[in-house]
Amino acid sequence: MLVRDEVNPNINIQISPSELLKMLQFMKTKKEQEIERIKNKINKYVQKKNAEDAFYQSLSPFRKLFTGRSPSHHQAVEYIAHVKEPLKQIDKLKQGVFELDHSIHGLKEEPSKDEIILSRTIIGEIKMNRKSGKETT
Repeated sequence: MLVRDEVNPNINIQISPSELLKMLQFMKTKKEQEIERIKNKINKYVQKKNAEDAFYQSLSPFRKLFTGRSPSHHQAVEYIAHVKEPLKQIDKLKQGVFELDHSIHGLKEEPSKDEIILSRTIIGEIKMNRKSGKETT
């Protein structure tokens, strides 16, 4: 099967349909695992912040006076770094999973097709996986 780039028709790869299907499913699984890993990191951060807030609220007013608490703008930057940016990463990964699902569905619909057109990002990942010789089973 000939795999062509959707933008540049000169970029193409020759690969068997079964190997392509395995590779696409492998890439999808990796992206889903990455999404779960990022979600777990976000949850750990949120639990840690909730525990810190609960501890602070349990202090007496006199102890609160002497407890060093970071300014709100520091907390906002920390929130952006630990929650907002990872959520953007998750959105990008979900978009990649959607593209892979679409490609897998198209490949399953017509397995006898001679060529398939994929996005540049998917082709780049396929090339990287083939160069590194990663096992796709």
